[in-house]
Amino acid sequence: MLYLDTSALVKLYLIETDGEGIASTVETNAEWLFTSIVTYAETIATLARALRENRISRANYNRQIRAFQSDWEALHVIELTPAVLARARSLIERHRLRGFEAIHLCSALWIGSPEFACFDARLREAAAEEGLAVLPGKVKIS
Repeated sequence: MLYLDTSALVKLYLIETDGEGIASTVETNAEWLFTSIVTYAETIATLARALRENRISRANYNRQIRAFQSDWEALHVIELTPAVLARARSLIERHRLRGFEAIHLCSALWIGSPEFACFDARLREAAAEEGLAVLPGKVKIS
């Protein structure tokens, strides 16, 4: 099982130097890919921001949105329910997480002990402290 937070999933659609290896990790786990429902809006917002900032062209934006929406259908999407969010308060207080970071960590922990793909430093640290194997192993985070 592989849980992808938005920072990991979006690397499939934007060329970024620190995103190397995510595509092969996703391919290896293709049948058991999980993410939170919030990843949908976060990914589209990230792609739209890249368009606004002229990091991608309109044609590339449209292509990547279509690819993302197609890929979305293959993901196991964790809905936001009271059961999923039951640990949110304790995780936020213990790890000083922001709201969406806590949602991602709660979602991953709710499904068990998946590998956790993430490029956010605070969330990576919290996931590791909660016992999840964090991927990729070494990340340059600015």
